[in-house]
Amino acid sequence: MSETTDPAVQTFYDSLASHDAAALLDAVHNDFVLTLSPGLPLPGDREFHGGAVAVGNVWGRIPEDLGLRCEPDRTLPVAADEFVVLGHYRGDDWEAPFAHVVTTKDGKVASLRQITDTRCWPDLTPR
Repeated sequence: MSETTDPAVQTFYDSLASHDAAALLDAVHNDFVLTLSPGLPLPGDREFHGGAVAVGNVWGRIPEDLGLRCEPDRTLPVAADEFVVLGHYRGDDWEAPFAHVVTTKDGKVASLRQITDTRCWPDLTPR
């Protein structure tokens, strides 16, 4: 299995890094589905349909003072339009490894299934 840099995947992670909600919404497909790891210390559902729903209920709810960064290290192709992205979430005084199963469609990210060690995460309840 070789590493790759898929433009849609790269654009998505760049938008996460910039904390730019508009860029993030532009990077995901209209039918985007986000599935969070069970046990992630963020109250609410584990599956979100639509980019605006994911931004509003997940990325937009994480307290800014955590300094959360999503840092991909490797992107591995699995099948046509499917990738496993390995990396780390990092924040002030904490880090957690992740694997994201990412699919693309029409040049945008169509789904992301998060796999992470939720015991490494701080409380994400909005303050």
